[in-house]
Amino acid sequence: MGRKPPLRGLHRERLRPQRFGGNRMERAIVLLSGGVDSAVALWWAKKQGWDIRPLTFDYFGRPKRENEAVRALTSQAETAPIRHVDLPFLKEVDDLRKEGFENRILLDSPEGYIPGRNLIFYGLAGYYAELDAARYLVGGHNGVDPESFPDSSPKFFNFLNSMFHLSLWSYDKAPVQILVPLSGKSKEEVVRMGLEMNVPFDVTWSCYWDRAVHCGTCVSCRERREAFANVGIEDPVAYES
Repeated sequence: MGRKPPLRGLHRERLRPQRFGGNRMERAIVLLSGGVDSAVALWWAKKQGWDIRPLTFDYFGRPKRENEAVRALTSQAETAPIRHVDLPFLKEVDDLRKEGFENRILLDSPEGYIPGRNLIFYGLAGYYAELDAARYLVGGHNGVDPESFPDSSPKFFNFLNSMFHLSLWSYDKAPVQILVPLSGKSKEEVVRMGLEMNVPFDVTWSCYWDRAVHCGTCVSCRERREAFANVGIEDPVAYES
């Protein structure tokens, strides 16, 4: 049998953003981890008045508390339902050590590093953006992240925006752009920004471990505690130590 011609009219219809009250509402996919940065990015996107589509990735060993935080945040932000994407093959270097790998240079990588993480995350986000007719992809990457994770730098996201231009069929009529509203900001500045928008930091989860409360000693916990201390307010979550 010959290949059926594409349903052009139907395809165009799917690319049209929803309309509310006769006005076009732009749509944004917000990538969420459940931590401080992604929570602030979510509230920033909400402040723009966009139709928010939350996206979260369940990779190997991800703390369940992160998903609980994502559910709490999206509930309070009153977003569309969360889209969960399972990526069981995606692992941190610490987990990969147990299986063994050939690139020994990775043994010196920072705690929490996942090879190609944001390349994979944003590639998939671009896929969903084209399906959902989303205009923006919003990520919570601060100005400190690129010091440890090269796939969190402004240069990297500029590259991805160029890649979307070249790779997405509908780009000319429905362009997709990555926005990183926390770029260049310190963790302290991110906390201040969140406080100004009344972000519910009490439901966020930053710890690398899946425990009843934050451990207080992992890199992420230490950075969080220091940021709140520098702002001069008490962190609303509990710590073991």
